[in-house]
Amino acid sequence: MTGLSLETLAQTGDDPRLAMKKFAQWLGDLGGDDATVIFVGFNAPFDWSFINYYFHRFLGENPFGFTALDIKAMYMGATGCSWADTRSSRIAQKVSPTLTGTHDALADARYQAEIFRLIQAKLVLQGK
Repeated sequence: MTGLSLETLAQTGDDPRLAMKKFAQWLGDLGGDDATVIFVGFNAPFDWSFINYYFHRFLGENPFGFTALDIKAMYMGATGCSWADTRSSRIAQKVSPTLTGTHDALADARYQAEIFRLIQAKLVLQGK
């Protein structure tokens, strides 16, 4: 759980339109004018659906487009493991990240990024 409530966020958080505008600007700053930003996540379909909804509702478009890269599916494709073996705890046993998932949004984003990089590095070593 995040410890946040909708009531608290309504009082202290950014207006959704402003928040999504800031998010889109940040993505543009990261990638530049000619870059394609890619939504990468652990169970990306779940998180992407919220991001897609908010971008379309408040800005009319999603900078990520209509696709996302799912770390679980990437790992399954890279290793040939079963879907049950794509749980973060099982992947962590194989790739040995230094971070852990904590259910804090920023910490989890960093953890997922580390797992993604470790899987990607394994693919490079395997020549895939």
